[in-house]
Amino acid sequence: MTSHDTEVLPRPPDLGGKPAAARRRWWNRTTVALLGVVLLAGGFLAGVRAHERWGGSSAAPPSAGTPSGGADGRAAAAPSPSVGGATGTVQLVDGTTLYVTTASGETVTVRTGDDTTVKVSRTTGLETLTSGLPVTVEGVADSEGVITATSVTAG
Repeated sequence: MTSHDTEVLPRPPDLGGKPAAARRRWWNRTTVALLGVVLLAGGFLAGVRAHERWGGSSAAPPSAGTPSGGADGRAAAAPSPSVGGATGTVQLVDGTTLYVTTASGETVTVRTGDDTTVKVSRTTGLETLTSGLPVTVEGVADSEGVITATSVTAG
């Protein structure tokens, strides 16, 4: 019994006994590692842009301030002197006054006294500071922004 309504399909060509090679993946370990690096860099840059747009301009948290009067109607205590400090390069040393130029180009006047510590790899005097030397100043700022230094560290 033969069936005449059955169609015979042609055979695929003979490949000489070799099986067809599997298709290669488009990714490997290097591709995955590069993708990870790109994602990390993109996240970092997005964080930098967000900080530039919405971040604060100083590292210190804002202070709440002090109330203008006491709770029971008495006058509030006098405000404490503001803490001052500056980082920059020495512009000029004039006697006991030090002029420091900050990275933003602002010149800060610093008064020193006998109790001011000046350090350049070791404790020394103000006369060892030269123009262009990077310094960090710690002290108390007055209402004009002049700092009375307690410590000047060079280097």
